[in-house]
Amino acid sequence: MNLETPYAPCVGSGMCCKKAPCPYGEADETGGCRFLEVWENDDLDAERYRCGRYDAIVGQPTADVVPAFGAGCCMTLFNERRQEILVELRRRQP
Repeated sequence: MNLETPYAPCVGSGMCCKKAPCPYGEADETGGCRFLEVWENDDLDAERYRCGRYDAIVGQPTADVVPAFGAGCCMTLFNERRQEILVELRRRQP
């Protein structure tokens, strides 16, 4: 029996942070993280998100586990934004 959790590559959908903040974040009025921000320099037609505290968090001893930057998404089901971004990324490929 395989107990490893499969992860899909992170594409910046923001779903995890929209659901709840990580230990370094703070909840907003919706329950998501107030530090989640739109990825302004992105050239996709689908809106993507980034962590507004990335630079402060990435050097912390536990940052490779929580929030696990770059480790990938474990919330692929019912994530319409993710699917939209994946379609745009595929269009970008030659």
